[in-house]
Amino acid sequence: MQASIATVLGQHPLLADCAPLELARLLSGTVQCEFAAGTDIFQAGAAADYYYWILAGEAELVAANERWQLGADQGFGAEAFADVPRHLVSARAATTLSVLRIARAAVRELTATHPDLKSAALVDLAARMGRVTAPAEVAVEKRAPASMPVKQRVGWVATLILPPLAYLAADMAGLPQHSAIYLGLFTMTAVMWLFTVVDEYIPPLIAIVAMLFIELVPARVALAGFYSRAFLLLLGVYALSAVLVSSGLAYRFMLWVLLKSPDRPFWHRAALTVFGGVLSIVMPSSNARLALLLPLYREMDGSLGARSQSREATALMVATFTGATLFSPLLLTSKSANLAAYTMLPVQVRLEFQGAYWLVAAGVVALGLLLFHLLAMRFFYRAEHSQPLPRARLAGQLALLGPLGAREWIALLAFLVFLLGAALPQWHQTQTGWLAAFVLISLLALGLFDKQAFQTKIDWPIIFFLLSLDGFTDAINYLGLRDVLVSAIGDRLDWINGELGWFILLALLVTVLLRLFLPITAGMVMAVTLLLPVGLEQGIHPWLVVFLASLFSDIWFLPYQNSSYAQALAGGLRQRCSEALFLRYAWWLNPLRVLLAYASIPYWRWLGLY
Repeated sequence: MQASIATVLGQHPLLADCAPLELARLLSGTVQCEFAAGTDIFQAGAAADYYYWILAGEAELVAANERWQLGADQGFGAEAFADVPRHLVSARAATTLSVLRIARAAVRELTATHPDLKSAALVDLAARMGRVTAPAEVAVEKRAPASMPVKQRVGWVATLILPPLAYLAADMAGLPQHSAIYLGLFTMTAVMWLFTVVDEYIPPLIAIVAMLFIELVPARVALAGFYSRAFLLLLGVYALSAVLVSSGLAYRFMLWVLLKSPDRPFWHRAALTVFGGVLSIVMPSSNARLALLLPLYREMDGSLGARSQSREATALMVATFTGATLFSPLLLTSKSANLAAYTMLPVQVRLEFQGAYWLVAAGVVALGLLLFHLLAMRFFYRAEHSQPLPRARLAGQLALLGPLGAREWIALLAFLVFLLGAALPQWHQTQTGWLAAFVLISLLALGLFDKQAFQTKIDWPIIFFLLSLDGFTDAINYLGLRDVLVSAIGDRLDWINGELGWFILLALLVTVLLRLFLPITAGMVMAVTLLLPVGLEQGIHPWLVVFLASLFSDIWFLPYQNSSYAQALAGGLRQRCSEALFLRYAWWLNPLRVLLAYASIPYWRWLGLY
């Protein structure tokens, strides 16, 4: 059955130019439906959620006083292709009708890369517009011009007032003029982040330009991030992740894991989490990982047929969300803030932690988080009733992809080279940044990563954000502000007395407080900036400072603190899952992170980090 559906899709006139990978993804949103004669399929004005392609029988379309018949190898419901939100006509089965029903969500992914499909659908609709009177529900309402939200207004006022006040306060406190100016720029950046007056990558860029304009620091300091290997590391990682997705290798692996795993609820969830962990190696963004996992979640959720708001439906979303986010602090390349904070570490520490040793040092936390998650999936979210996965459809999708192509082989080789090289730097006697650069130029030279992909598949805003933060924080060392900070703190932190247990408490308080106001990346980097001089003064290993800030920056209580949660909401969390159960699980992870940090102290002592 799946093979015949795939054949029909491949022969569809609109889909003739689609690649096997695109057809395989479309197959996941396609089902064969039967309608008895006289059955209403949809009414004019109803949400255009599906496109229909007739296999056998006849359908009748009705618009105002017009009626017309469609037969085999014809389609209707083109509004789904054309991004028209509601149907312009009604449709019913004139005879016994067999159709392929393609979900709008699957179509939308296709039209993003094939805009000509949308144009063809619009032409199809335009040909009928003489007979169609659009229902009242489709009428476009005139909207008043959008006004600036109150929060942004307050933010701009605060941005204009607070930085000069911070400068004057620092000047009156006797700080050097350069320190007072930097404090003013620091305040400006924090206030703009706090009130979200602009995108988060803009404030540090403003600060960098201001420092260069007034020659507060040399260009080599202000632009330190662009001078460093972090630039090439970020480019290489983003290029590799884009090629893994565009080549179809990631999708193929996902289907293969589902087919090879036992067909039971626990293994369905574990497959999602494991796939997220694999993506964490080369994808330094939980949002990007979640975007790749959500289509698989929707496919599994639709196939398993769990009751809405049930524990089983909630567990599937929990597994998806956890796969995208759980590994963020555990690997250097799984979180963009890790890469930014990594550049603040002393050179010798960077050389030590550029490979798999980051995960080794985080071993207790990694094992604890993973065990808690798997036990929760096994015992706390028992399936009320379990349906098997549609293995025939999964096998059909995998068969449609065919054998591994040249692009996939190269992507696989590049992934293995980067993975093994990052884990075992002693093999190639070079740094991970140069290895990422080698992968990047190889992909460019072989044509797997072309000019368009270079422009669109690399997250340039986050790269500029991280590299600007690097220069912004390097200026602290150049201006001697670390010493000023330590001197200002004086003996107020003597209660730490070099004890890691007390420093963990300080890191928790500072990071959680900053995360109440700042996004994850900015909050973590700011926490590292504040905690690193204190940690060095107290004899705490620098990597422990960075890791604790990374671990605690994932603590969140309110929805606005986690952009991945907002992404999950847009992916259908509220419609299918119990939000209370989901949040309860997420909040239980917060104290667990703290307990695992304390449980790691003997292990870190054994490793010689404390």
